[in-house]
Amino acid sequence: RRVRALEGRAPRADAAAPVAAGDGAPKVPVVPLVLKPANAQQRKDYDTAFDLMKQGHYEKAIKGFREFVAKYPDVSLSDNAQYWIAEGTYVQRQYRPALDEFAKVLSLYPGSPKAPDALLKIGFSHYELGDYPKARKVLTDVIARYPESAGARLAQARLDKMKGEGR
Repeated sequence: RRVRALEGRAPRADAAAPVAAGDGAPKVPVVPLVLKPANAQQRKDYDTAFDLMKQGHYEKAIKGFREFVAKYPDVSLSDNAQYWIAEGTYVQRQYRPALDEFAKVLSLYPGSPKAPDALLKIGFSHYELGDYPKARKVLTDVIARYPESAGARLAQARLDKMKGEGR
């Protein structure tokens, strides 16, 4: 349900410029903000990987999404595919690689509707890694950049939790 809910989010007009939030994220060229519509085959390839993600087959889903992004870097679903690579990595508790994958969403697709969620998960990843100062900074950035988003509410909840934990 969580995966389906994230997938169905509408585009946000408040998407901001990229943030260099992932430690050691590779420098790659930014894909144009206007992505080409996906054709039927591209949609099918995306849906196949997404179905694997919904079923909890994270490694297979990540592989499918990586292939999608490599084949179709400038298609309207590419930003989502990159997000799901990151999310699949995060769900498997691979927080360091997840940082880099979420940072790619922000650097490659800065206007993506997934940007607030990617930035939020960067903060969550820092938290899980025990880097509380970075987590606090990134979560505060989520609230500042996307104040009306669900991500901002989740960021505030995590900041409150950190405060309660003395972090």
